[in-house]
Amino acid sequence: MARNITINIDNLNLKGEGTGKYKGNQITVDFGYPGDKVVARLFGRGKAKAEKILKPSSYRISPPCSAFSICGSCRWQGISYKAQLDFKAERIERIFGIKAPVLPSPRIWYYRNRMDYTVGKEAIGMRIYRTYYKVAKARRCLLQSEESNEIIRRSKIFFKNKKLKPYNLRTHGGFLRYIVVREGKFTGDRLVTVVTSEGEFPLEEYYNEIEDISSNVIWVVNAGMSDVSQGEIRKKIGNIYLNERISNMNFKIPAFSFFQTNSYQAENLVDIAVEKAKLDGSEVAADLYSGVGTFSLALARKVDKVVGIEENVEAVKAAEQNAELNDIKNVRFVSAKAEEGMNSLDEIDVALLDPPRAGVHKKLIKALLEFQPEKIIYISCNPVTQAEDIKKLKGYKLEEIIPIDMFPHTPHVENIAVLRRI
Repeated sequence: MARNITINIDNLNLKGEGTGKYKGNQITVDFGYPGDKVVARLFGRGKAKAEKILKPSSYRISPPCSAFSICGSCRWQGISYKAQLDFKAERIERIFGIKAPVLPSPRIWYYRNRMDYTVGKEAIGMRIYRTYYKVAKARRCLLQSEESNEIIRRSKIFFKNKKLKPYNLRTHGGFLRYIVVREGKFTGDRLVTVVTSEGEFPLEEYYNEIEDISSNVIWVVNAGMSDVSQGEIRKKIGNIYLNERISNMNFKIPAFSFFQTNSYQAENLVDIAVEKAKLDGSEVAADLYSGVGTFSLALARKVDKVVGIEENVEAVKAAEQNAELNDIKNVRFVSAKAEEGMNSLDEIDVALLDPPRAGVHKKLIKALLEFQPEKIIYISCNPVTQAEDIKKLKGYKLEEIIPIDMFPHTPHVENIAVLRRI
């Protein structure tokens, strides 16, 4: 095949990538949308990237980000928001065979409450799309608040003045790895984590540069070779957790714990999930993969008793603190894998699941079939694995799905599935 090809984009695959035929071969085209005719550069077997638009799709708009198609975070920024929602609804229909409109996000810009910025040689930001070792240059990130962008701007200047070098994933030399900025969208609280390799970081001096924006700063050392934005906390100024408020509840979120990334839409996610369970107040509910207790505490206001099961010990501690913080007493938390923690239960009427992208462990499927709760509310950021898991839940009927757009300008869609025992 030639390095450059001319191709018509006729569809999107389940990953949200453009697809078309070239000389009888199916080609996946990054940043290509249905209706486009493009010149695309081949970079792998059956894979290409749109380089020049010969005929634009009717869905196309001018992307506002200066790093669009370079940064890998917002691949759908080049099409209208209505088109994004329609394509996500089509994806859900292809997976489940059910038509369901996608609930729009209350905000489509500046909505993220967390961003893990990679520190690169010439930029601090997201990695270049499909490139592991380079960071994209952008004037600002349109998914992050102005305050978050200002933290990054000041950090660049500070690191340069202090002659602190970025970490190199190839040679494992250098020092600076990540800056993680978390924000309480409904509290105004912020938590900044600087992740480095071994060495000394001038935390107090750095704090002085950003204290008017964030009163909480942590220095974390990741001395291993794994490319993760966490490690051992060496020093801190302020708190090592973020304060946020969701659905009239207060939450303390530890630095390394998961929390829904779009706080504005998380309120809808929580409220709809609980509402669709159609609770009468007498139920015993299990919140599997319970994290810091977001769904557990919301359920506790509507049922007799809740048990939250979570593998991450720090998240369990935070969930217990959050229950106390909100004066909720009819909930307890178990530190265990979801499939193992169910052994501590007697019976449950409702199970709520919000697993990782990989889906539910087969042992948990077996446990659910043994317990046979009346209702299962399955929430997922990966509808493909969600659909596969639901097929394994024999004896349950899929009553309804509610797709929710948690991630505008990306192909990702969150999905609530409501199942009832037959």
